Amino acid sequence: MDMAAPPGKLATLSAAEAAEIDAISNQIVPGGAMPGARDAQVVHFIDNALGSFFATQLPSFRKGLVEFNAAYAASEGAAKSFSAATDAQQIAWLQQVDKTPFFAAVRRLAVLGLIAWPKYGGNHDGAGLKLIGVIDSHYWKPPFGYYDQDYAGFEPYPGTKPYTA
Repeated sequence: MDMAAPPGKLATLSAAEAAEIDAISNQIVPGGAMPGARDAQVVHFIDNALGSFFATQLPSFRKGLVEFNAAYAASEGAAKSFSAATDAQQIAWLQQVDKTPFFAAVRRLAVLGLIAWPKYGGNHDGAGLKLIGVIDSHYWKPPFGYYDQDYAGFEPYPGTKPYTA
């Protein structure tokens, strides 16, 4: 897997939007003993996705985020942001909105960001793969590599040995 570094800066989401999406995704897949959404930097994947291959969804996603934030502020009786709330408050609110299309969109993008190639922004340092127990260690042995070992230019996955009979 190409473990290229994820984008360092946001290109599509504002810092405020990213903070809210990061807080939501961190409750969907919290970190701790195992990596979570924040560890995998899924907010960078979401930013990249909404600015490129899911760009048609950006207007409805932004509208959903505005509605999510407004409803949260109204439920709290103040202009407090979701990302500034305690974990318990965030979880309680997400349990109330977990059937909404906006929450479904964030959940889908968060999960995709966990397992996508890091060059797309998420799965930083393979955190998502660690979470689901995937060990990224290709090894060339029959049937993989055996038929290609005499092909000029054949190079096994970096760090592995070619098949020998």
